[in-house]
Amino acid sequence: MTFTILFVGSRDVGRSPLAAALTARELRRIWPRSADEVAVLSAGIDAAAWMTVPIPLETVAERRGLDLSAHRATGVSAALAERADLVLTMTRGQRAQLVLQHPALRTRTFALIELTSLLQDAITAPRRQTIGRGERLETKLRLVVTAAAARQRSAKAPADEHQWDVFDPYGYSLDIHETVAAMLDAATHALVGEVAVLTGTRAAVGASRTA
Repeated sequence: MTFTILFVGSRDVGRSPLAAALTARELRRIWPRSADEVAVLSAGIDAAAWMTVPIPLETVAERRGLDLSAHRATGVSAALAERADLVLTMTRGQRAQLVLQHPALRTRTFALIELTSLLQDAITAPRRQTIGRGERLETKLRLVVTAAAARQRSAKAPADEHQWDVFDPYGYSLDIHETVAAMLDAATHALVGEVAVLTGTRAAVGASRTA
């Protein structure tokens, strides 16, 4: 069985495909055979089918050893949403919109930065227990999503919820794209590192960095 992670942005030609590519690489770094168990996809709420990524996005991806030149935008369909085991949006507003349109996604949809925050809190909890030790990666991920959803119900949102948003660089300069790419690089590294800690794959010290 495959675990599907779906990154959702606006047009699916900027933040979401870059976050998906970075996450897939991070998963392979820690779990070399992750591609056999995890599918990492991207889509956009307002995507125009087959739209390509802009040159600045291609450039910042290339700087990170990634090739997004063949990427084509995909819209968030009901079938794609239902297939996803974990949905990660670029903003809290996008999360709210998706949950409104697809209520079944409520317990498995998070803003990317929100999820990293929830997992960081879980790691630092006084009585943290390892989950999924010895299980297949896709099973570990299902357990992590369940744990994050439980924590989300009682978690307090930050005073400024926009701090959980990743700015949309579409139409902006290369420098803005680079700033956003660096943010996504840190966030996806932290996310995968925190999953590794929570599932007993690696020790907490040095496992992740703040997103």
